[in-house]
Amino acid sequence: MNKNLCNPFDDSAPERLRHMGLLTAEGVPEQDALAVIERLYAGLFYDALFDFYDDVGNVNVICLELAERLGTENPRRSFLNICSAYDAIYLAIPEPVWWMAGNLELIAHFSAGFIKRLTELIQKAG
Repeated sequence: MNKNLCNPFDDSAPERLRHMGLLTAEGVPEQDALAVIERLYAGLFYDALFDFYDDVGNVNVICLELAERLGTENPRRSFLNICSAYDAIYLAIPEPVWWMAGNLELIAHFSAGFIKRLTELIQKAG
């Protein structure tokens, strides 16, 4: 009954990230996979905001505030801001995103791509 509890900060994380296709065999971010993940989860998050707030004005304000915070801070803080935004609408962060938490290169890339996609969605809606 003794289970190994794994998390994004332990020694098994890089291998798990490789299994998900988020890191190459050399341990660097897999750009194509990250591009899909960023667009996918930003789009789902944007729709979840509409489900929660039901007002395009509120959604756009929240996305713009998030973009401002992400654009001026370090990658760890940007990633935490994304996680906090999920938490604010009572939504768990997706598991692949959670597994990125222990890899600074992944969270930097993901945060930048996530906010870029949110910004594109705001512009299309406006």
